[in-house]
Amino acid sequence: MSSACPSPTETRDVIERDGFTAPDGRDIVQWRWPQSDGRPTLHWAHATGFHGRLYRPLLDELAGDCNVLAWDMRGHGASAEAADIAKFRGWETYYQDLTAWLEGLDAPVWLAGHSIGATTSIMAAARQPDKVHGLLLAEPAIMDRWQGWQLWLAKLLRRSHRFSLAAGAARRRRVFDSHAAALANFRGRGGFKTWPEAWLEAYVQHGLVQRGDHVRLACAPEWESTTFAHTEHNPWPGIRRLQCPVIALAAERASTFSPRARQRLHALLPCAEVNALPGTTHFLPMERPDTVREALRQAMVPTYHPK
Repeated sequence: MSSACPSPTETRDVIERDGFTAPDGRDIVQWRWPQSDGRPTLHWAHATGFHGRLYRPLLDELAGDCNVLAWDMRGHGASAEAADIAKFRGWETYYQDLTAWLEGLDAPVWLAGHSIGATTSIMAAARQPDKVHGLLLAEPAIMDRWQGWQLWLAKLLRRSHRFSLAAGAARRRRVFDSHAAALANFRGRGGFKTWPEAWLEAYVQHGLVQRGDHVRLACAPEWESTTFAHTEHNPWPGIRRLQCPVIALAAERASTFSPRARQRLHALLPCAEVNALPGTTHFLPMERPDTVREALRQAMVPTYHPK
């Protein structure tokens, strides 16, 4: 690998496709920004229904400071073909995938992620503590006891698919005439309301694939819905096992990381840094990318030893 540090502008067209083989033999795609010796490595894990390259407005600038990797988790983006609902075992499937990747590394890395990506990073770090320098969690899906009990009961009664996120994903429109038509459809609607245009364009560019004379969602609505229906209801055993520094960023409104969950995490991990960002929603990486980027830079400074 070259020891030269690329500038953010040099990363625009040189992201390479990479990947690894999951425990069940499926191929999981990762995206690799330019790599340099002596710098910390950061792995970014995206939220449900999204993909790794969506976060380029956040990650491109970081690629001048660290070696950036971002996966498309199975069933999403370029890893869509790895989906198999018949073999899906809830979020444990994603945990096993990321844990297997960590197990094959020669040196520890930083793990960061958004929503399910943050929770998956927690579980992988708990299982491979020697391979993780630290965690940056943007709006992790961490339920407090009451929320977790409600979801556990819904799963037990086979009703979790009726929850709003799961039900809404199942009804999601999957086919559009073109990328431009999809962009016009999403702009200013639902969760996309707070997204800057660059983020929306990145989502549409790689989140929909050409199929004949139309484009189709790479993440099938039934896969996204099933993932939501199996949301982690009890992440606390994994959180208790964490041995690395933790920085968690929570939204002010409609957060998947409730105030009670934040209090409990801080009680279990007194050294963890937990911050709620004013004026943000669950999509805080899109709304406050500079804040997320700076938190990552500050966290990784001790492990940055340029040659």
